[in-house]
Amino acid sequence: MSAAGYPERPLPWFQRACLLVRALEPAFEVYRDLLGFEVAHVGEDGPDAYSYEIFRLPRDVSTRFATLSSAAQLRTLALIEVPGEVLRAPSIPAAATVIQVDSVAATLERARGLGLACCEPRHHPAPPNGPARSEAAFYDHDGHPVVIYALLEPGS
Repeated sequence: MSAAGYPERPLPWFQRACLLVRALEPAFEVYRDLLGFEVAHVGEDGPDAYSYEIFRLPRDVSTRFATLSSAAQLRTLALIEVPGEVLRAPSIPAAATVIQVDSVAATLERARGLGLACCEPRHHPAPPNGPARSEAAFYDHDGHPVVIYALLEPGS
């Protein structure tokens, strides 16, 4: 069991995301405080770490990293803090992190309160095998896209 009491379960690779960030604290503001992820670990990253290979980080740069998880989202995030000049170097582009929320409008309002750039919500009609949904997006402090959606009751 995790600290939050959820059963631990392995996640397929597509439910994990690894993001480069300028600083962990503003990233926590978004992923922990706004989106409800639990911070599982914060530690130092070193030149022998896998992240240095996949992001081609210079070996003389020291970083910190954090892992966050959400059993409700069935998703794990790894955040790697790197100096701003390193972020300007080419790196792996981040795909959007897709998160289910209770209220798209309320989440966007809180995101705007954090100074994040947001896109307006859109309504998606129900597909043949599922409910309609409201969907919008915002960009975290480092410019990573986050798509949020809420499933809608029939007739709403």
